[in-house]
Amino acid sequence: MSFSLILKLQNLNGYNKSDNSKKVLSTPVQVEVLNGCGIAGAADNVTNFLRDRKFDVVQMGNYRTFDIDESIVIDRKGNMKTAENIADSLGINRLNVIQQVNKNYLLDVSIIVGKDYKKLIR
Repeated sequence: MSFSLILKLQNLNGYNKSDNSKKVLSTPVQVEVLNGCGIAGAADNVTNFLRDRKFDVVQMGNYRTFDIDESIVIDRKGNMKTAENIADSLGINRLNVIQQVNKNYLLDVSIIVGKDYKKLIR
């Protein structure tokens, strides 16, 4: 029974029995897209753009206000590199990438779509 438990733990950690090397485990980046500009369909368009590029958009909705001029990317998990990569994919200036770590969030990155959204989905 102990041996079985060890094997299961090794498999969970990405241990490959056949070649004694670690597998690279990649988990999809979970993203939410929020409409911060009030333009109907802005969040939908950005969501479709991201999904076409294999990003895992898990939530979409409206931001608390519709007066956001420039789109913003928010790192929620403490991985700025991931947030910067998403910003680069969308053409969002890295000056608009901020960090608001919240361990209670079940997603990695929030995107607040601003009035500049048409530049993002070329």
